[in-house]
Amino acid sequence: MPIKSINQDKCTACLQCYKDCPASCFVLNEDKNQVIYDKRQSCILCGHCIAICPHDAINYKNLKDEPITFQGVQNPQELIPYKTLHEFLMAKRSIRQYKKKKVPKNDLDKILNTMRYAPTASNVRSLKCRIISNEKKIKELSEAIVNALLSSPNVPKLYKNVLKRRLDYHDDIIFYEAPHIIIVHSQNLSDMTNATICITYGMLAAQTLGLGTCWIGLAFEVLRSDKKIRTELAGILDKVLGVFTLGYSETKYYRTPPRPPLKVEGLEELD
Repeated sequence: MPIKSINQDKCTACLQCYKDCPASCFVLNEDKNQVIYDKRQSCILCGHCIAICPHDAINYKNLKDEPITFQGVQNPQELIPYKTLHEFLMAKRSIRQYKKKKVPKNDLDKILNTMRYAPTASNVRSLKCRIISNEKKIKELSEAIVNALLSSPNVPKLYKNVLKRRLDYHDDIIFYEAPHIIIVHSQNLSDMTNATICITYGMLAAQTLGLGTCWIGLAFEVLRSDKKIRTELAGILDKVLGVFTLGYSETKYYRTPPRPPLKVEGLEELD
């Protein structure tokens, strides 16, 4: 068990781990004014106790990573002002025109490193990523997806006509000739929401590096349902939970597109 105990020499019984643990793995010994880690409980390895302890009193082992501290970790609102973050998010576009230029491995590592910090339900960490960067493989996968869509009785004729028209001005109407495809997959179907959050983290990290991304729903639908394409062309045996492209954008955007306001109820109760 990675969480081993509490170092009572360091612990001041501030009760932060006791109050914050989502699995209630800590108990209070009121007679000794001590907080004790209860090994009988089902720890989900979220590490909140390690992160929240002001005196670094949590003893742990084999968590496959080390906690990191940095200026601003206690007050993340000081790292990025709201206006800066809001404008950064408004500037996010789905990129469908890419330069023929590979992304350096170092930048890919940075994006994947950010994705691993995405929150997951019950701290389940079963997501996997498959990166496809070979131009020939991407083209084969794209053509297979197009053929699957055009031959599927479940795809409306109107949309099939749209796909055919797009072939007139795009060589690749699925991945838009992006240099990299990232497929998120897992054996755990309940990872669907986790994958969506993980991909969002990756897309936003990519934008900080001057890169563009696009969620590819058509590829997701085909890879999700077509075992042959999923296994033989994408090399994935698990359930596909999301697909996005990655590369350098060939174009720039000069303003945000209009977006209607959210429909909100209950805000008026705060007046």
